[in-house]
Amino acid sequence: MKAVVRILIAFVVAVILVSGAFLGGYATSQIVLSRNAPTPIAPLTTTSNDNTPSEFKADMPVFWEAWNLINENFYTQPVDQDKMTYGAVGGMVDALGDVHTAFVDPKRAAYLQTQLQGSFEGIGAQVQMVNGRLLVVTPFKGSPAEKAGLQAGDVILKVDGQLIVNMTVEDAVALIRGPKGTEVHLTIQRGSNPAFDVTITRSTIDVPEVESKMLENDTIAYVQLSEFGEKAKPELRKALSDALAKKPKALIFDLRGNPGGYLTTAIEVASEFLPQDQVVLVEKFKNGDKRLYKTQGSGLATKIPMVLLVNEGSASASEILAAALHDYKRATIIGQKTFGKGSVQTVHTLSDDSQLRVTIANFYSPNETSINEVGISPDIEVPDPTPFERSQGIDVQLQKAIDLIKSGELGNLPKNP
Repeated sequence: MKAVVRILIAFVVAVILVSGAFLGGYATSQIVLSRNAPTPIAPLTTTSNDNTPSEFKADMPVFWEAWNLINENFYTQPVDQDKMTYGAVGGMVDALGDVHTAFVDPKRAAYLQTQLQGSFEGIGAQVQMVNGRLLVVTPFKGSPAEKAGLQAGDVILKVDGQLIVNMTVEDAVALIRGPKGTEVHLTIQRGSNPAFDVTITRSTIDVPEVESKMLENDTIAYVQLSEFGEKAKPELRKALSDALAKKPKALIFDLRGNPGGYLTTAIEVASEFLPQDQVVLVEKFKNGDKRLYKTQGSGLATKIPMVLLVNEGSASASEILAAALHDYKRATIIGQKTFGKGSVQTVHTLSDDSQLRVTIANFYSPNETSINEVGISPDIEVPDPTPFERSQGIDVQLQKAIDLIKSGELGNLPKNP
């Protein structure tokens, strides 16, 4: 079986597929429709296995004994061979004890691939699963969801009459997705008000990876990166160029809820804030080898005073950047401790479009501090806004960053060692 391999700092959402949990019971997603997979970032060798079925059986007699006994004797017939195969591969992966080494079935693999791309068909809203309830974090500007009146804090109870409470975020999103021009009927709970129905016509949604604005009479630039995907580099450079042209006195860079993305994109983003040829991360392999990744080119924002916002949803590639900015004392970090995913996976696309994600290395900060299962601690700890605060436009972490900049103490604040 041949497998196409690409290097990816995998989304932490992959943890959902293995353990059924993400950051204490919630997962963040976007309502999207799968497209073609992105071009591989760093192709490795194509792998294959030329063993014949008889050779496999000779190598794994106990497995095949169990397989045959189930097929011959199980009460409910016929046995679903695909489910058996996926269950067997999943069990093999689980036995490794690494939550980031994962088998992903074709449906969920297609869903995850959409997360690194920027144009989809759907209703245009960011959602998260909170205690089994699908919560609208925000409708995208100009999207069908916004035009239909969806608001931050709304809970989606049903999709086309089907109850989605306690459903996985992937399965719920799959019901909401659909081709451009088709309709989806949602049942919405808003606060303590009676539930109501809304019909939304799906459309093509261009989801930016970067959003930016000027704050405090153009004295502070704010830039948010939602993921380290295909559009991050050009969108970030444009946002920084536009913002810096207004001569702000400081920059707030927001990585909250950013689950990661491509390794090469993480290096490109770091290159905007650090001088050339600075080590961004150290990758260590099982044989003891190391690989250093350094900044490239001339960054646009290497000197402007900077605050970095992070939380428990900041993971993987986000932690690479946070660790580098921390080690070089380049930014003051505000928010919550990051997720703690410090490993690199190769993604093997199998013949049925399922995926096998295999951990090949751990990554470390420029000072070779471990990130895996540790995370990055902020210099100033501030709790996340609650869903209610978000719905009211209250952001205590962002406000803390603004207050720090306005106080004039940004450059004088001691950084965590």
